[in-house]
Amino acid sequence: MPIKTFANTTVSSPQSQSTGVVNNNATMITPSSLPQNRYSQGIVCTSPSLTITPYLTDAWSFNRPIETVTRQAIYDEDTGEIKYYQETPRFEKDNYNLNYGISMQFNIPLGNGGDLCKRAARVNIEAQELLIKKTKIELSLYRLKNCSDMAKMGVQFVPNSPSAVTCEDIIITVPPNQVVPHKHKLQ
Repeated sequence: MPIKTFANTTVSSPQSQSTGVVNNNATMITPSSLPQNRYSQGIVCTSPSLTITPYLTDAWSFNRPIETVTRQAIYDEDTGEIKYYQETPRFEKDNYNLNYGISMQFNIPLGNGGDLCKRAARVNIEAQELLIKKTKIELSLYRLKNCSDMAKMGVQFVPNSPSAVTCEDIIITVPPNQVVPHKHKLQ
């Protein structure tokens, strides 16, 4: 036959209960790429950068339903019957969390690529400047040839017209070893 066992509970026994929520928020801010300088001929150089990014995070944790008391059964030591329920107040509350800060990163390109890229960009810029000078010379020579050919044919722009500017700084002279048409007085 089973032995009947009664609960042994006293109201004065200490009791502790702890509940809580831990929020672990991580903020990682990474720049998408280093600043780039783009030149013609497909030259792209990266440069060191400093990224400063402020951030703000918040969290709200809570338990539902909110319980205001914990009910604990108190037993009769002789009979094992529940004598009554003891109510212990609970102080549950919502937890709010606000985090803020600044993330700062300094990025430096590694290797010789940066120096070589800057050198290639300088050479490219010099080549472009020479190309601009060459184009200006070619345009000046083209104007000179066309304006002189037109002057030899006796054609010119109307003075002070918008197109007259094209040939206004061109001077026609007699080529060397050529006799200019002239008249002599006979006596």
